Amino acid sequence: MKFMRIITQGPEDAYANMAMDEAITEAVRQELSPPTLRIYQWTRPSLSIGYFQKNTDINLQYCREMKLPVVRRLTGGRAILHDRELTYSFSALNSHELFRGNLFETYKIISNALIRCLLSCGIDATISLEKKRSQTHKNPACFKAVSFGEISVAGKKIIGSAQKRFENSFLQHGSMLLGFSPENLNTVLNYEGPESFETVTSLENLAPGVTITELCLSLKEAFQQEFEVQFIEDAPTRFETGLAKDLRKNKYATDEWNCKR
Repeated sequence: MKFMRIITQGPEDAYANMAMDEAITEAVRQELSPPTLRIYQWTRPSLSIGYFQKNTDINLQYCREMKLPVVRRLTGGRAILHDRELTYSFSALNSHELFRGNLFETYKIISNALIRCLLSCGIDATISLEKKRSQTHKNPACFKAVSFGEISVAGKKIIGSAQKRFENSFLQHGSMLLGFSPENLNTVLNYEGPESFETVTSLENLAPGVTITELCLSLKEAFQQEFEVQFIEDAPTRFETGLAKDLRKNKYATDEWNCKR
């Protein structure tokens, strides 16, 4: 039996969550840690924006007035309002036998695990395998677009993911919606397009009885089955904890990083 590591954590603030994702990925990159699935939550509603996303997409004045944390992700993609959700991240070496393909192939493997998780919750979801061309005027919200390798139910997106490739490793993380408030998301975005968020759904609409605890267990079991490995429960190492603390203070909680574009 082959083994991987799983870390299940309670709510942390936006800056700490992004810092820990990068710290674990760095440990994996340096081969200090094995492939790692991390499952976590957020202490309060927070907005994460993609690495390349412009600050003009965001109503920063409103976010400051409401003390809504805004953090720039290491990965690309568009804005996500993290509120009623469960977030996952997965880090591994590109040389691992399961992940020797390109970004799209890796997306598909992880998406298959997410499909298994939803199916165990009674939700029949599908993977988008269409590589769509970018549009000139994009909605800045992640969940408005269903892109390659992402998960939807009857055409409505339920999981949004993003991936960062390094020379010898990768990080993929994503948001699994337990609930969704389009009004709240529209308020924090500077966007007045005609589109609504009718193409977004959540677990409370499709499987309202599923709890966070049940979803965590389903996610772990789905990854184990898809990857044909055994996950070992663990905690961040001293290296990861120390690096995450430094990254939170000197990177993710700074305007220099979050307002760089």
